[in-house]
Amino acid sequence: MQQTKLPFGHYKVPQVKEDSYITGLKLANSLKGSELIPFIPINGRQVNFYYCGPTVYSNSHLGHARTYLGIDVIRRTLRDYFHYDLLSVMNITDIDDKIITGANAAKQDFLEFTKIWEKDFFDAMEALNIELPDVITRVSDYVPEIVTFIQKIISNGYAYESNGSVYFDVQKYIADGHTYPKMRPEVNAELLQEGEGESQLNKQSEKKSPYDFALWKSSKPEEPKWQSPWGEGRPGWHIECSVMASAILGNPIDLHAGGIDLLFPHHDNSLAQAEACFNCEQWINYFIHLGHLNIADRKMSKSLKNFMTIEEVLKRYTPRQVRLNFAIHQYDAPQNYSEEQMEQAIAKDKSYQEFFQNTKIYLRESQVTDAQKWTENDFQLSALLRSTKQIIHQALINNFDFPTVVDATDKLINQVNIQIASKNVRAPLINSVINYVNFIFGLLGINYQTLLSNQIDIQPLMEQVCSIRDKVKVAAKNNDFESIINAVTQKQIQYEKNISNYLVDAINQFQQEVLIASQNKNKQQIFQICDKLRDQQLFDLGIKIEDKDQSSIWKQYDIQELKLEKLQQQILLQQKEQQRKKEELEKLEKAKLSPKEFFSQQTDKYLEFDESGLPIKDKDGNELSKKQKKVVQELWEKQNKLYTQYLEQQKQQQ
Repeated sequence: MQQTKLPFGHYKVPQVKEDSYITGLKLANSLKGSELIPFIPINGRQVNFYYCGPTVYSNSHLGHARTYLGIDVIRRTLRDYFHYDLLSVMNITDIDDKIITGANAAKQDFLEFTKIWEKDFFDAMEALNIELPDVITRVSDYVPEIVTFIQKIISNGYAYESNGSVYFDVQKYIADGHTYPKMRPEVNAELLQEGEGESQLNKQSEKKSPYDFALWKSSKPEEPKWQSPWGEGRPGWHIECSVMASAILGNPIDLHAGGIDLLFPHHDNSLAQAEACFNCEQWINYFIHLGHLNIADRKMSKSLKNFMTIEEVLKRYTPRQVRLNFAIHQYDAPQNYSEEQMEQAIAKDKSYQEFFQNTKIYLRESQVTDAQKWTENDFQLSALLRSTKQIIHQALINNFDFPTVVDATDKLINQVNIQIASKNVRAPLINSVINYVNFIFGLLGINYQTLLSNQIDIQPLMEQVCSIRDKVKVAAKNNDFESIINAVTQKQIQYEKNISNYLVDAINQFQQEVLIASQNKNKQQIFQICDKLRDQQLFDLGIKIEDKDQSSIWKQYDIQELKLEKLQQQILLQQKEQQRKKEELEKLEKAKLSPKEFFSQQTDKYLEFDESGLPIKDKDGNELSKKQKKVVQELWEKQNKLYTQYLEQQKQQQ
C-alpha cells in the first residue's frame, strides 16, 4: 500500500462566499495536521456539528468527562459567544464487540444491557451540567440505513463481500486517487486491527489486504443479527458514525469532534467510508480532537487501579470543580489528572465563590444615590475590563484557548477584589464586571449567579444576627454582662415565614445560651457560644460568618457544597499529616545509618572510600575534584550529626 501524495495535501480550505459568516475563529484541524485553519461554515451562520458518543457497556469514567466537558464548552462557545446557528448530533454505540461480551456475561439481551449503561452515561452528563446534543442517534435504530450505505459503497467499487462479511477495499480506494488515511500519514496495521475488534481477529484470510476493514460482520450464533443482502450479520464499528452523521447532517459536514484515541483508525475509516459512498473529496471540513487524559502520569486502566468513575469523583468534588480542572487545560492537549491539580481547581472555585459573594455584599451596601462621579480607580478598572475582553476574544478565536481565558478572568477578578476592599469604585461598574465574568463562566458551563439567586432571602435576619453577635463579643471583652443580656433579650428579631426553621432554632438557641452564660458571668463560655454559632450551627445551614475587627459579614452557600468543602479540607489535612509522618519515618531510617554506612550504600556513585567512609573516588575510579570533595564532606557532616542525635535519643530511651 503506497501513496505518493504529500501528507495533508488533500485538504481544501472552505471557500469564503457572499453569505459566509466570518468571526476570525481558527481551529486546530486534524485534517491539516492540527494546523490552525480559519473556520468558514458551509451555509452562513449554520454549523452542522457531529461528535462521537460513548460505547455503552460500563461505567462512565473520567475519560468521558474530559471528552464531553471539552465538547460541551466548545458547543457553548460556538453558540453563545460566536453566535453560530448550531445543530449538534451525538451517537450512542449500542452494537459492539465489548457490548456483546458484557451482555452475554450478564445473561441479558444486548439492548437491555446497553440501556442500563446509557442511563449511567446520561446521568453522569447531567450531574456535570453537560448539555444534551440537539440529536441523539443509536446504532440499533440505523441498521437499515447502514445496509443501504454499504450497498452504495459496493456499487461504487470500494467494498466487497467475503464469507458473509463486507470489507472496505483500501487498495482500490487509493488507486482511484483517494487519500487514506487522511489524518495519519502512515497506516498502522496494529492499530487498524485493534479497531476491528475481537470478532475479526481470525478473519484475515477473508480480506484482500490486511489493511481492509469490516463494514459488515457476519454474526456468530450468540451475537445479535440483522438481515442483509450478505446474510445475517451486524454493522462494523467505523461504518456507524459515517451513516448516522450523514443521515442527519448530510454531505458535507462542517465540524466533527472526538477523543484523540479515535483518530486512527476510527475517524480515518469513517472519512474513507463516507467519501467512498458519496464519491466526494471532503466529507468533513474541520476535524478536532480532544487530548489524552492520564491519571497521575499513567494511562487510566482498571488493571493499574487508577480507573475513576464520574460517580466516584463527584463524591469528593463538585461539578464546578471538575469542570474547572479541565477548563484550565487546552482541550486538544494531553492532560494529567492528579490530586494536586484538583486542589488548584478547588482553590479557584473558592476564589470565584468569594468574588461573587463579596461583590454581592458590595452592591447590597451600595446605593444609586451614592456619589457616582468616576475616580482614577474607576477609569483603571474600566480600562482593565475592556482590555480583558480583547484578550479573551483573541484567546477564543485561537482554537478555544480557555487557559488564557481563565488567566485573564482571574486577573480581572483580583483587581475587582482590591477595589471593593478599598470601597473606592462605583457600583454600576462593578455590576458590569460581574455580568461579563458570569457570561464567560457560562461558556464553561459554570454559573455562580444561579447558585446565589436560588438562596432564600435572609438578608434582614442575618444582618440583625451579626449585629447582636458583634455586640455580644464586644461587651464580653469589656466584661459588660448587662449589655449582653440587653442585646439578647431586648432585640426581638422578626422571622419571616419562609425562613428555615433550622435557622430560627439555631438563633434562638444562641440567644438562650448567651443569656445563661451572661447571667453566670462566664466570659469564656460566651466566646465559645459565638464560635459555635459561626463554625457549627450556621455553617451546617450553608452560612459563613467572617469576623472582622469590630464587625462581621455573612455569606450564604449551597449547604451540600459547604459540607463537601469541609470534607475536602479534612482530607487535605489528613494527606499532609500522612506525608509528614512518612518524611519523619524516612528521616529516622536515614538517621540510623552511620556516615560510613550512608556512603558505602551509594555504589552507583562512588568506588573507593577512606577509613571514615568518606568517598575519594567516583564510580569510574576517578579521584573526586575539590568541588566534589567539598560536597561529600558537607554530606558526611550532615549525616554524622543525624546519626549522633539518633544515638543520643536511643540512650535516653533506655
